[in-house]
Amino acid sequence: MKLILDARKIDDYGIGVYLTQLFSGLLQSELIDCRVVHLKGPPPFSQPETSSLAVTSRNYDFREHLEIPRTIKGLTEYFYFSPHYVFPLFMKNRLIVTIHDVIHFKFPQFFQSPLKVKIGNFFINQAKKKASLIFTVSQTTKQDLVEMFSFESEQIHVVHSGISDHFFSTPKALPPYAFPYIISVSNLKPHKNIPLLVEAFAAIASRFPDLKLVLAGIPDNKDLVELLQKKKLQERVVIKGYIKTQEIIELIDGAEFLVHPSLYEGFGFPPLEAMARGRAVISSTGGSLKEILADCALFFSPSSSEELAESLSR
Repeated sequence: MKLILDARKIDDYGIGVYLTQLFSGLLQSELIDCRVVHLKGPPPFSQPETSSLAVTSRNYDFREHLEIPRTIKGLTEYFYFSPHYVFPLFMKNRLIVTIHDVIHFKFPQFFQSPLKVKIGNFFINQAKKKASLIFTVSQTTKQDLVEMFSFESEQIHVVHSGISDHFFSTPKALPPYAFPYIISVSNLKPHKNIPLLVEAFAAIASRFPDLKLVLAGIPDNKDLVELLQKKKLQERVVIKGYIKTQEIIELIDGAEFLVHPSLYEGFGFPPLEAMARGRAVISSTGGSLKEILADCALFFSPSSSEELAESLSR
């Protein structure tokens, strides 16, 4: 089989983790001839120089619809594998697409631009029409596509994501802090539900005076800082910006447990990464999380800070 792998989103956390794991394996296969579309600069994988297809246009850049078809011209026998439902429209190659979630369409109120939601809707329907093969990473996302966009069930193949071997093989790290803490690895997108976690932590903070909350992957944010000040948690919450895998492992190893409060996930890497390190997990029931975590987590409703506070205390 011949594949063109679109690796332009390699620096994204969720999709980036997915394509790093999957594409690395495909490139190592002797059964598959792979070429890699990536942004200008060093190739993202250990790969033959001849497999590199460097471009300047990122995802969501209108230029991708012209530049990439031009770059892959002459490679029409290759399938184009897009790990995201936004893909170059004008290429002639057969298409393989992974659709991770439908967050934009389940929670359009969280996205400032209604135009982006409309564009996403257009591309989902283009994938339905054009893709030779559609993958999702959970039965939940597959069911959402069938119910919300009238996909045929037979069009969609569910393949759960894998966890990087680093989370299993890296030796246990020494705790990075002297104080006990719980950790959440996330970002500040509204559906990640971080304010609810802060509310729940505030409710138990006086009962556990030595305990802190570490928010990893969270950038500086005025609204979050104001919420922490309002709850008098400035000294009890540690905010870490974007961090790499090794530091995530070290933080997870030192934590009491991991909390994942999302309203919706198409898959959800952090809880499984914590489990791979032998840490307990408290998770919301949002989206696919009960499917992915089965009976291995303590669950709570993502709309109830009281329920989360009770779970934290337990």
